[in-house]
Amino acid sequence: MLGVLLLYSYARFFVVPYLGFQFNSTAGEVVEIYVLQDSPPFLELGDKLLQVNDHTWQDHLEHLDLDLFAGAKTGETLFLRLEEINGTKTLYWNIPGFTSSEFLSRLVNTWWLSYFFWLAGTATILLVRPRNQRRTLLALFSFVTAIWFMAGTLSIRVVWGSPYLLRAAIWMSLPIYLHLHWNFPRQLGRLPKQFWRLLYSASAVFALAQILEIIGRDSYLIPFAVAILGSVLLLLLRLVLRPAERREIGLLFFAATLALAPALVLAILNVQGNVPIATPGYILSMIALPGAYFYVVYRRQLGGLELRANRLISLYLFVVLMVTLALALLPMVSAEMQTPQAIGGAILITALIATLLSIFGFPNFQRFVERRLLFIPQPPQHLLETFASRISTSISYEHLSLLLQNEVLPSLLIRQSVLFSLQGVSLDSRPVYIQGLESNELPNSKQQKLLLSMHTKFGPAEKEQTHLVQLSWIRFALPLRVGGEVIGLWLLGRKDPDDYYSQSERILLASLADQTAIALANISQAQRLRALHQFDIDRQEQERVQLARELHDGVLQDLNRLLSEVGEHTEVKDFDKQHQQVDDLVRGIIDSLRPPLLDQDLYLALQQLAEDLAEKRQAQIRFEIKAPKTLARFDPLVQQHLYRIVQQACENAIQHGQAKCITITGSISAAGLQLLVQDDGQGFQFKGSPELAELLAARHFGLAGMVERAALIDAALQIESTPRRGTRIRLNWKPEKHE
Repeated sequence: MLGVLLLYSYARFFVVPYLGFQFNSTAGEVVEIYVLQDSPPFLELGDKLLQVNDHTWQDHLEHLDLDLFAGAKTGETLFLRLEEINGTKTLYWNIPGFTSSEFLSRLVNTWWLSYFFWLAGTATILLVRPRNQRRTLLALFSFVTAIWFMAGTLSIRVVWGSPYLLRAAIWMSLPIYLHLHWNFPRQLGRLPKQFWRLLYSASAVFALAQILEIIGRDSYLIPFAVAILGSVLLLLLRLVLRPAERREIGLLFFAATLALAPALVLAILNVQGNVPIATPGYILSMIALPGAYFYVVYRRQLGGLELRANRLISLYLFVVLMVTLALALLPMVSAEMQTPQAIGGAILITALIATLLSIFGFPNFQRFVERRLLFIPQPPQHLLETFASRISTSISYEHLSLLLQNEVLPSLLIRQSVLFSLQGVSLDSRPVYIQGLESNELPNSKQQKLLLSMHTKFGPAEKEQTHLVQLSWIRFALPLRVGGEVIGLWLLGRKDPDDYYSQSERILLASLADQTAIALANISQAQRLRALHQFDIDRQEQERVQLARELHDGVLQDLNRLLSEVGEHTEVKDFDKQHQQVDDLVRGIIDSLRPPLLDQDLYLALQQLAEDLAEKRQAQIRFEIKAPKTLARFDPLVQQHLYRIVQQACENAIQHGQAKCITITGSISAAGLQLLVQDDGQGFQFKGSPELAELLAARHFGLAGMVERAALIDAALQIESTPRRGTRIRLNWKPEKHE
């Protein structure tokens, strides 16, 4: 294949005569003139060849093997009859021979694209594995495209059978293109082998008929159109039916658009009459097409180089867009350039614009390509920087689960995974979260131990050997260790777009797994501390109840007995009144230690709390429940914590905020509790979900106690406060979290 391309390249420079002008293959229109003319009539751009010596342009169209300039030699004079705007004209043209301008025009042209397609085909044969049908078809696709591209650049000059080779290659492109896109990137479905054999045979027959000139000269345009349109339709069909392949298909479409963009710009400029020398930009954009096909099939074998390849792709696409933009602007700028100074200024301005676009535009363009084209929402290094600290500092399973499922895994396009927390010598497991799986698809304890004993990545053969064949969804298994102790297992399954974990992604996930292991250790420790704290609070509540009982059964009984024994014989002034004050004081202490109504109904207990505070603290407290009162009762421990949180909020508002009015509104029902405690006190600067460490550092001990109690029952507590504008505390709790 390389030999054929080299032979035709040799013919391009050393066999085809240098005429001093160039014409197109469709109408014989003169498109470039390379020499100066001494006397009229002059050959002008836009003139159309009607006759060269004894042969007409129509003869050239009717006979593929007829070259109007066959045998032309340097110094020979040709008779030309041409069509111009005002009619026809004749002139004698002296062949100048080799000129540097014509040589440069031949050198800088689209024939180079043949070598890029050949290079893609050769790289496919040498590098792509496995050696399957897709690999063969991709190589054939590249080679046949290289052949008809090279032959097409020379067919107008009828060099060494190039018109026949062009047509034969395009006829054979029809089955190759369709067969490739049926199987690329993966087989779309099964078709009988006889279908493809018939298609290849029919194309070969028509190619032979084209060579023998049995069918029309331009018949090859039909298979060319069918091959291109059929390939596009197959790719569109994959976009609809195969969501997992959208990354590859999107890349191919983008590459095709990029390859054709400069040609479209040139066509528009041609209509306007301003056509710059744009071949370099055209070549630069067209190499995107073979490169995209090769990248799609080879990227799995890049390993750790995939990230660098992605960066090179972004850089390449950016350069092509810059060149395309330059092609569009060049005619407008050149039309205004009249002096060397103006041209120099334009060059400086262009360089400045290019520099600014590169500095400020390329990073954003690279992120766009990686997220929208290559489906990499976040670069791996940025992902690690963003989430590593947030993962390791998670202090609850719920927070860790939400972070992994909603932010980390979507950034890597992972749609199946499960995280197990393993505890104890027997490694008792509990799932922290389950994503995209059913419970019956999870490995049991025996299978989890087998996974821990294996490497982080395993194939079907290993699954069969370890009785894991039913866990076919697993693609990647990561044991989580802290200090050599296994505390978790992270199983990752299917991911978009093709269930493939690159080397860079595996390294990234291993780093994230280390942070997740730290988080699990922290959560386990936090749970133990929380259990100790819960025990301490329960002990305090029991002591409160015990003390309230002793005050009620001891002190109050003794006071009543004292009153009955003294009776009317006392000489102490206002004894009854003082006795009543002491009695009320003790009863108030008892109620604050353990509200009696709390054992009956939370609603009644909160209502009594509002009345008592209003009476004792001389503050206006309004208690209003918008939802209808229900007989729903929660767990006594939960009711106790909810009551204490509201009580502490009111105490803080009165004692520290100097509030005069406190409003408690919300709803209490079987579905849960939603309360808002709002005051008109002094307030302080705070907004959001409170962190215990921040509250303790700011010496907000009352708020810290509320946060601790809310965490113990998994209630949501939010604090909003502004200096001199009071404080708003929202408390939400739902019982289903404890089912």
